[in-house]
Parts: sequence; C-alpha cells; structure tokens
Amino acid sequence: MYKSLLISLLCLSFSAFFNKVTAEELEDAVAAMRSGDFAEAYCIMRPLADAGDADSQYNIGWMYFNGYGLRVNDGLALQWWLKASEQGHSDASFSIGMLYSLGDGNIRKNNDKAIDFYLLAAEDGQEDAIAILKSMMLRNDRAIRDRVYSILKNNGSLFGIKKIVKAKKLNVRNEPSTEGGIVGQLRKGESVLEMETQANWSRVAILSEPANSQIAWVYKPLLQEVAVIEDN
Repeated sequence: MYKSLLISLLCLSFSAFFNKVTAEELEDAVAAMRSGDFAEAYCIMRPLADAGDADSQYNIGWMYFNGYGLRVNDGLALQWWLKASEQGHSDASFSIGMLYSLGDGNIRKNNDKAIDFYLLAAEDGQEDAIAILKSMMLRNDRAIRDRVYSILKNNGSLFGIKKIVKAKKLNVRNEPSTEGGIVGQLRKGESVLEMETQANWSRVAILSEPANSQIAWVYKPLLQEVAVIEDN
C-alpha cells in the first residue's frame, strides 16, 4: 500500500514533463526498468500509456504481471495488454495468450481465448506465438485439435510449406519410417502442408476436408513444392 502511494505521489511530480509520446521518453523508462528503478519507469510510462502509446501499455502490463514496483495484479496486466493488443501490438497479444494458457492469479485458464490471441500475434509474425501453435498442432493437443483445419486453411504459410504429391500413390504413416503404421494414402496432385522434416521424411498436415484433418509422416522425395506464379 505504501509503495503504491509513493509511486502515485512521484508520478504527480513527473507528469507535467511527460505529456508527449516520444521514443526518447520510452527509452528512458525502459532504462529505468532495467536498472531496477520501477517507480521512475512507471511514472514515465503511465502518461504515455494513458495517451495511447502501445509500447508503454505493454510494459505497464508486464510491471503488473511481474510485480515490478507494483503489486502483482493479473487483471490489470490483462487490461493494459488488451489496450496494446487492440492497436496491433503483437507482443501484447502473445502475452494475453500466455496469460489465458497459464490461468494464474485471478485470470481463469481459457484455451480458446489463448489460441485466439496466439493467432492474433502469429498473424503479425510473432515468432513465439507461431512456435507455440505449431507445437500444439504437431503434438495433437486436444485444446487445438478441432481448430487445426481452419487455422491451417487460413494461415498455413505461417506453419509450413505447401507441397503436392508427385507419385501416383503415397502412404501416410504414423512414424518417419517404412516400419511406421500406414494411416492413410494420398494420390498424385493432392496438396499437403509440410510442417517439419526428418531425414527423408516430411511431417505434413493433410487437409482435404475438415473431418479428415490429420498430421502424419510421408516419404519426402515423393513431394514437390507448389510453383509460385508471379504477376507481371
């Protein structure tokens, strides 16, 4: 309580000097955070965040989430991250996804919301979000199982390379080996999304239709990349 009051009083004395959003001000705030002066960092960033600066909103969210100079409050962290996410801040979107995945504090675990925000971050190229979603799909996580088809249909290029079958028939296996059990078969011209490789084997997503969506192994030499047609 005393720490929060002290920070509020300090902010009153600093606020008149920080009424414009500038990169220099934010750099000063980040430097203060790194040096452990969280009170100064908060006082610099709070007016910027109130003025709509997404980076400041994101950083204040982290201060609440980690208890950097403030009492840990996941609810307030979420509020600030949502403000930043609405402005397209991909790290804030990722942080919200993480928060819903963990379900810590007063934020209940919600896998659907977590995936929604991971996707939002992934669509902006946030690498950690892409890695988490891809990992969930490859291990057939039940939280994402029913959404694999729609995710890869709309955002497949984020998670793999589109290829087509060049052999007349191609066995689909549950392991990267001829000893792996056959779980299906593809025909020439069918398309797949190559998500990872291991030696001469490709782990692909088969998305001919939602009901048959699956991720399995195929013999890599029997695939070829889809030709990209460039506009003149």
